[in-house]
Amino acid sequence: MEAKLAEKAQLEQKITEALAEIDRLKAQLKANRTSLKSVEKSIAKLETQKAEADAQAILKAQKSKLNSAIQNLLDAGMSMDDIIHKLNG
Repeated sequence: MEAKLAEKAQLEQKITEALAEIDRLKAQLKANRTSLKSVEKSIAKLETQKAEADAQAILKAQKSKLNSAIQNLLDAGMSMDDIIHKLNG
């Protein structure tokens, strides 16, 4: 009988420990999910910033190319009025 009571106590202790471990893991899981959401938001923000920076870089390159083309036309003797007329179609 004492052996069975000792076995019962041991099993109850293991169950208590397992439940405590489950609670600890649930808390850890919750914390990890919160961290993941934060990181995902940061990634989304960085992706948006990168897209905006890429768009600005493209715009800057296009502007530089246009300025260069206009300067070449001016250097070739075309007047600014003629260039504007050409651009307006």
